[in-house]
Parts: sequence; structure tokens; C-alpha cells
Amino acid sequence: MSRENWNRSYIMKIGKKGSNGFEIGNIGQSKDALHISFSIEKCDTETANNGKIQIWNLSDANLKLLDLKDLIVELRAGYGNTLNLVTVGDVTAVTTTMDKADRMTELEVVDGRVPVFGAGTAHTLDECLGFVRELTEFGAGCMVNIPYENDVQYREYIRAIDAQNPSCLMVQDYDLLGPGVPAELLAALYDEIESYQCLKIETQLPGPKMTKMLRATENRLHISGGWCITQYIEALDRGVHGMVPTGMNEIFCKLDRLYRNGSREKANRLFLAVQPVIAFANQQSTLSLYFYKRLLWKQGFYQTPKIRTAGLDFDDYFIRIADEQIDRALALISEVKAGKYD
Repeated sequence: MSRENWNRSYIMKIGKKGSNGFEIGNIGQSKDALHISFSIEKCDTETANNGKIQIWNLSDANLKLLDLKDLIVELRAGYGNTLNLVTVGDVTAVTTTMDKADRMTELEVVDGRVPVFGAGTAHTLDECLGFVRELTEFGAGCMVNIPYENDVQYREYIRAIDAQNPSCLMVQDYDLLGPGVPAELLAALYDEIESYQCLKIETQLPGPKMTKMLRATENRLHISGGWCITQYIEALDRGVHGMVPTGMNEIFCKLDRLYRNGSREKANRLFLAVQPVIAFANQQSTLSLYFYKRLLWKQGFYQTPKIRTAGLDFDDYFIRIADEQIDRALALISEVKAGKYD
């Protein structure tokens, strides 16, 4: 058996929402970590997942923190620098007992939380900070597309956002015509900005940048894509943590689950089936807004297919083709729900 298979690693964060709390595990280059054990009971989609995490020999200071209410735990585990999310949930019970000469603390966790992000992007920094404060008051994470002029300007902007104490900041690296924000800066800021925990890459040739960011942050920064659903399988091959499509969630969630459960061939078959829809919808960003708003309107989520963004004559030809592709998408969604791609 390869030696790498024994290089087990984990990182666990515990604290109240919006506070620092404490972090244990294989942090940075550290090879020494407290011994832990965990078991997670995965249930159906309608039921919360329950778990137990045992930790040996926590410090007195960390044990005292566990006396607080409304604690949240995040556990990532894997091999070497490849750490996958195991669970994020509420701590419902804490017990500490002696295990021979050691002290063992057991956490009971309910993984029923759903992360919610709101967009904080605005034309000015003051407007952006207002959105961030409002989202933080609601308990939501913030996704912000920060305009890049130079490293100094970008660093000051993100520090101003972090000063509002958002629970989680997702940086949107959005540049469909270029390489986006320098990867070196994005990696350095991850070590400097506490709230910066997620990066959504939407640039030209996003794949290599995803790989570069995963390696630079030792897989600790949550990397996702959005516009690059056209490279969904490639992104999964590269190890991204998630994707953020605008619509057809039933299709893409199924694709994602198939891939992560080891069925890459089945995932690719579903990916090929949705290609005609993506080919039309992702021609251009404003056209994409028209298409997905129209799709969601036909699914009953909106009362109108109209959008506020100007700059495109969505004429009768576009409407006809869009409706054809929407019919294709809805039929594919029905096939997914019927188990055709299981």
C-alpha cells in the first residue's frame, strides 16, 4: 500500500457564528494534530444528518469555549492536502470523560444547516459595505465581485469588507474576457482575511486557475465555478468543491452527486445530454440572463420573463430557440427525476 494512503489529515473549526473560535488539525505545514474520531449518519434529503466527533486532549481554553451555546463545527478530512468537507452543523451536546490516561471530549452534531449567500456587489465601496452589513444581520454569507485595479486597491477593498465581520465572504473572480484577479494575490489574501473562505472563479480558461488556487491554499479555500458550467466535468476532475449554476439545478446536482460517488461515466453522459442547452444559454452573459429568467418563469419561480439588464435585443428568433432549449431542459429534468441517469 502506498505511503500516501496513511497520510491522513483533518482540519476542524469550532466557534460561534461570526467569531474566531478555535481550529485544530493539520494546519499549514503541521504534521502533528490531536487525535480525533468521527462518525456521520447520512440520512435522506428531508432529514438532518447526525454525527459524533471524539477529540482527545483538548486544551483547557478550548474546553471552556465548548461551554458556549450556539456553536458551529466544520470538519474537513482526507489525505495529505486533499481535504473534503465531512460535515458542517450545530453542536447539540458536549461531554468530556477520562479515557485511561487521556481526556476524551465527544461532540454531538446535527448537520441540518443550509448555507445562504447574498450578493454584495455594488458600484461603490460604500454601497457594497451597506449590502454586506445587511446580509450579515440576516446571518447570510456575502458574495462580492471586487473590481481589480491593482494589488493595493484590491487589498484595501477586501479589508474594508472584512471589517464588517461577515460570517463568510465569497470572492467572485469575474472576468469573462480575461484572466481575472492575479492568483498570487487571491492566495495571499486567504491567509490575511479571516472571513474570506470561498472563491468563485469565472474567468477565461478557469481550469488551470482553479488548480493553482487549490494547490496554493492546500485545498483549504473553498473553490467553485459558475459561468464555467461548460467545463463542469473538467472542474470536478480538477477537484473543485462545488459549482454555482444559474438554473437547471436538478440536472447539475444529479451530475455532481454521480461524479462524487464514483460514477464519472454516468455523470459525463448526463453532461453530454445538457450540452445543447448550455451551448445556447452560455453564448453571452446578458443572453444567459434572458434565458435563465425565462426558464425559471416557465417553472413558476417568477411572474414575468422580463429582466432589467439592457444591452441585448432578445428578439423573436432568440425567443423561439430559447423556448426549444427550455423544453429540452424540462424534459431532461423529468428524466433525471424518473431515475434515467441513476
